[in-house]
Amino acid sequence: MFVSTGNKKTKQVVGSMISMGLVVSVVLSGCSSDKKDEPTATGTSSAAPKTTEAAKELVNISWYMRKPIDTMKDQEAIEAEANKTIKSAVNANLHFTFIDAASWEDKMKLMSASGEPYDLVFTSNWTNAIDSNVQKGAFLPLDDLLKKYGQDILAKVDKRAWKSVTYNGKIMAIPSQSPFTTPSGIVFKKDLVTKYNVDYKKIKNLQDLEPFLETIKKNEPTITPLLVTKTVSAAGDFIADNTLVTKGIRYDEKANQLVLETDIPQYVNNYRTMHDYYVKGYVAKDAAIKTDFTAEAKSGKYAVMRDSGGYSEDGSKSTALFGFPTAESLVYYPIISTSNMVGAATAISKTSKNPERAMELLNTVWKDKKLSNTLAYGLEGKNYTVKSGAGTDAMSVEAKSGAEQTWAIWHNWLGPLWDQWDSGWNSKASLELMQKNNNEAKTSAILGFLFNGEVVKSEIAQVNAVYAEMLPILITGAMPDYDKFLGDMKQRLKDAGLEKIKAEAQKQLDAWKAQNQ
Repeated sequence: MFVSTGNKKTKQVVGSMISMGLVVSVVLSGCSSDKKDEPTATGTSSAAPKTTEAAKELVNISWYMRKPIDTMKDQEAIEAEANKTIKSAVNANLHFTFIDAASWEDKMKLMSASGEPYDLVFTSNWTNAIDSNVQKGAFLPLDDLLKKYGQDILAKVDKRAWKSVTYNGKIMAIPSQSPFTTPSGIVFKKDLVTKYNVDYKKIKNLQDLEPFLETIKKNEPTITPLLVTKTVSAAGDFIADNTLVTKGIRYDEKANQLVLETDIPQYVNNYRTMHDYYVKGYVAKDAAIKTDFTAEAKSGKYAVMRDSGGYSEDGSKSTALFGFPTAESLVYYPIISTSNMVGAATAISKTSKNPERAMELLNTVWKDKKLSNTLAYGLEGKNYTVKSGAGTDAMSVEAKSGAEQTWAIWHNWLGPLWDQWDSGWNSKASLELMQKNNNEAKTSAILGFLFNGEVVKSEIAQVNAVYAEMLPILITGAMPDYDKFLGDMKQRLKDAGLEKIKAEAQKQLDAWKAQNQ
């Protein structure tokens, strides 16, 4: 069973908020003195780190990542600058391979299936999923590598977060410093809420949006009222007090039990509302086949959008990414769950030819603030300008945005978010607030539980296939008859084995509770 290595003490912790990037999402500098919470070597893997004279040779390290923005252009120059530090520190050259959002998942699955060599890779709970990769044997256990080469990583990763990446007693990825409870907001095109004198801060959920959406539909023929795509659902469609366990199954924090997602009243009502909005023309008719949420948002042709990776009261995050003024209403603070702690993480491929050097390189990124910020922001004078504190850790910079932005890697995708220089991406104050939220937010009653889908992997594959086909229609509302569609979806999920998965999850949860509560 994929279970956490955490102890009872870790249940008392809390935390969260977010950095820029889709959702995105996203680990407080740990200061616990409880050594039982420290990751430890748990055995030697079949691809154990090598220690030979070859380690002294210059090697090339690849880092695969979903493309953060569409306009990435300055890679060669930025890598050359970063590699001055990396080569000096670990005698390696880093090269990123950025894959567009539409191809990313399929490309990584193909590489895993073919055994193609690569080194570092972005993984998370929402894309290139860590649990799926672990089940396929795609990632290398990291306990020994961390112990030998990852001292700066160990010093900075929140001690709680190791539970979220530990499977069968082995650490399978490095969790980023991230907001563990990402506040969710509804984003409005600012000129439209101003024009129609809308008190947008009183709009707190999907249903509250209707009067504004109706106004836009009647008066703004060139604007689509609500943005939703094949893979990104509408703003305000949150499901409170239900923690995701695996696809289609959540833990009801109030009832203290596992439930099927399609049986949760709020879930059902949200997508009934989306169907109503689709019928009324508030949603694009081809929403279910649109794949690039960010490109759609940047078009400026939508009145209401999901936030660009986390709520900001002044709308600055979404304004910076979308390229036009926005306003935002805070609607939801998720409970800190195990999955929240892997909104962004980095793994080492089992096919890596230089896993120890990959770990050394990653440790250098965590250690050297200038390096991590160079990789994130790009080159001074080209991708950003210095506003104050030049040459210090407390620098404030102005990063280019919108059409002028030709480089960006979100800091939590690299790892050390709290080392980020103050900018429009995240101000010093917002970073401090994220850490405060990480410490104070409500945590799930099953924080640290990781579901092992190995014994029901065929059922999981079948359930995933049903969701892949039906979820785009569900979240966009693009079905002729909502009740019939939902009934068909429930039956197909049942036929695919969702209830069998739930029974296995319950068995594992009962065993976990016996050990941890």
